[in-house]
Amino acid sequence: MDVYLRRSSKKEDLATLRGHLRDLARWAQAEGLQIRHVWFEQLSASKAYVRRREFEKATQAIMDGKAKTLGVWKTDRFDRRGMGAVGRLLDEFERRQARLVSVSEGLDSSKGGRMVFAILSERARDEARDSARRVKIGHDSHKAEGRRGTGRPPFGLYSAPGSGKVEPHPEEFKTARRLADLLLARQTTKDTAHKLNEEGRRTRSGATWSPTAVSKLAQSPLFAGLVPVRRRKTDEHGNPLDRWEGYGEPLRDEKGDVVRCGTGVVTPAEWYRIKALIAERTDDRWAKGKPQAKYLGTGSYRCGRLRDKHGTGELEPCGGPLSHRGGRYRCEVRQTRGRSVCQGVVTLANRIDQAVGQVWVNHITGLNPNDPVIIEVARRWLAFADPETQVKKEEARKAIEAAQQRVKKLEDDFYVYGKMEEERFEELSEGQRAVIESATAALEAVDATADLALVMQTDTLRQAWESADMADRRLLLKCALGPRGIMVKPAARQGDSTPIRERLEFDWLTKNGAVRA
Repeated sequence: MDVYLRRSSKKEDLATLRGHLRDLARWAQAEGLQIRHVWFEQLSASKAYVRRREFEKATQAIMDGKAKTLGVWKTDRFDRRGMGAVGRLLDEFERRQARLVSVSEGLDSSKGGRMVFAILSERARDEARDSARRVKIGHDSHKAEGRRGTGRPPFGLYSAPGSGKVEPHPEEFKTARRLADLLLARQTTKDTAHKLNEEGRRTRSGATWSPTAVSKLAQSPLFAGLVPVRRRKTDEHGNPLDRWEGYGEPLRDEKGDVVRCGTGVVTPAEWYRIKALIAERTDDRWAKGKPQAKYLGTGSYRCGRLRDKHGTGELEPCGGPLSHRGGRYRCEVRQTRGRSVCQGVVTLANRIDQAVGQVWVNHITGLNPNDPVIIEVARRWLAFADPETQVKKEEARKAIEAAQQRVKKLEDDFYVYGKMEEERFEELSEGQRAVIESATAALEAVDATADLALVMQTDTLRQAWESADMADRRLLLKCALGPRGIMVKPAARQGDSTPIRERLEFDWLTKNGAVRA
């Protein structure tokens, strides 16, 4: 016979396992059998996504005829996935005239014990579900009270056993803080990893830094001392998998505020800033070291040279993007397709950038503080400058959409399919309406924050432009522009002294879209 032993975690005493093995050995001796092999593993038996390789080897040994008996101490030590999984195995064993034996329960599948095996395996599955539910409730309760959860804290932080709180690690904090400072200085994750390695800084295990390690560490909510919440991925049927979505998000209380679990390497504001910087490069080009844009107009300037775009003889502006090379902006269509398609536009970069910056300041400061354009520019700017607020708004919107979908399903179940009693329908509908009202109030509260009123001041926006670096200026410019950007008309001739401002056509954002000015 073969023996299969299992424990779920190291917390289960080894002496107990040795006792299980002694019971199995005594049973084998009484039956006149010899134990060929003992299979042991430390894994959960209830999670479908956990692959139990020793369990597979034990059952395969029976399938291959290496033994005719598979002995376990108890049914729940064998499998907790219910009678469906156990029943299929018993069918295969019976086909091979083999058997499953549970020595503590006195069960033998070859002597009419299949029905009892089925009942006990179902009970084991129910116990596993109850246990998982209790553990989840415990974890959620600890997190709601400001405790971080299980596992080791991320690099740079220390957590005293049993405290659930994090604090700076005496040896790792300096390196973790250096990593954060590099990212806040707009270094790519690749450049950050290279810099840390050049400085001789290492990870907790002594390994060198990689862009992936930098990104994972910086995007963990615990890095900012925030309680993390991670969602497990599911298959197409909604069953949980052994994979998680993203790096986790901060837990929020009923008021929408993040829950803290100590002092992190960075502040929450710095953490949201790092997340926003990484989110700007969602195609991973930033992580791979793509240089950030150094020029104001790339992406916003368009070629204003008239050309026959459709072969009808009607002239229209080229509209091709202007790229930067050698201190000048040039029409990209002219560069890639030749002058037969577009004769292009060439202009000095410093000259046009300075003019555009002055026009932007004059345009913004000339608007009424209550102008819808100012409000929209402020909203767009806050989406980058205050990502934490944007996260709150997005979560509130998702909560409203989810509750509305649940209400629709309840209405279908009650009115269309008649699956629900009216009293139960009213009770559940009232609960979802309360969720919608609460989330709507939270969304309105975020929209009415004082920060938006502050940014709406034209002086504040002007100061933001003057003090911003090139990346922020590009964002501010795009916040005020419509989809056509800025059309740059060609000079009348070489050395044309016409002010550059007169050759620019701005597609400013307006209340109802955008209009050229």
